[in-house]
Amino acid sequence: MKKFIYYPNLEPPNTEWLKFSILYLEKFESIVPYGRQHLISDDYRRLSDETDLVEMYSPEFLQGERASIKSIEEAEKFLQNPYGRGPLMNRINIERSWRNERNWTYQIFSEKFSYQFGEFCEKERIGRRNGEGLILPKELAFLFMTHLAQEISYERNGSIITDNIEFDNYSNFSRVYNPGTRNRNKFMKGIINLLVPANISDIGFDRLIEFRNQNRERITAFNSQIDLLEESIGNGITERQFINSFNDIYSDLTREIVLMGIGLASIPFSTYMLINNPLALSAEYSKEILGALGLGIGGTYAVKRALFDTREKRLCKKYLTNVERLK
Repeated sequence: MKKFIYYPNLEPPNTEWLKFSILYLEKFESIVPYGRQHLISDDYRRLSDETDLVEMYSPEFLQGERASIKSIEEAEKFLQNPYGRGPLMNRINIERSWRNERNWTYQIFSEKFSYQFGEFCEKERIGRRNGEGLILPKELAFLFMTHLAQEISYERNGSIITDNIEFDNYSNFSRVYNPGTRNRNKFMKGIINLLVPANISDIGFDRLIEFRNQNRERITAFNSQIDLLEESIGNGITERQFINSFNDIYSDLTREIVLMGIGLASIPFSTYMLINNPLALSAEYSKEILGALGLGIGGTYAVKRALFDTREKRLCKKYLTNVERLK
């Protein structure tokens, strides 16, 4: 399972983004140094304690060192060409904005950056060290946290995600996102949007935590079905088409059985009951089903694949149905 590294904050300040994540993400890590974990909110701690959605990752020294080097190089390019690069951060003159102390509003904790980065910011008059670390303009802080998240995700074979849309232009320019990952998450959020009967902002964390824990295996199945369609996302398939595709979850299995030349009427009743049992498709029961069908090696492979695909689809369909009832 691919890891997601969340940035730029200790935790998502966007409650709606976090609530959607409870419903469709397998899990993600946010960058929280060990000595700062007392700063997270009660709701976020509950998610960490009561679900498997959230983990806190404390950055390592060398990760912060590499992110600092890259951030210095990137910041120098902005300072050398403040009008040309300013629009990437929604500024006309980024140098003037960064050197205005009234814009120094974002705290970067000392565990995340190197001594050289702090020295550079003070020398260029674009930030100030304090007892907690470094206070910066929000654009520069976002730039640094982007590089830190990239360094962590590279080492951990993950992808970075954010709820920040203010600096999308810079993120696209820097190619920091995997377009497939972004499209995938947008697609999954769109599905949830279509299904949830209430405004998600009106559903409390207690209810969402309970729902996630009750549907954990189905969330995995939901993600597995999205994986199968990943190349199609953004190329024609819509969220509504995905939902509608689960109206007949047995179509693949039926097709495989017919292709093998086995009439549906000839399937033993006990086998039919196993196929329709959500817990039946374990290795033990699948052997019983395949044996009852009397298939050869080639047919065994085809139907076995369809059996397990059908189980995933059944779990996904059940999840979509449950989401429709969530309130």
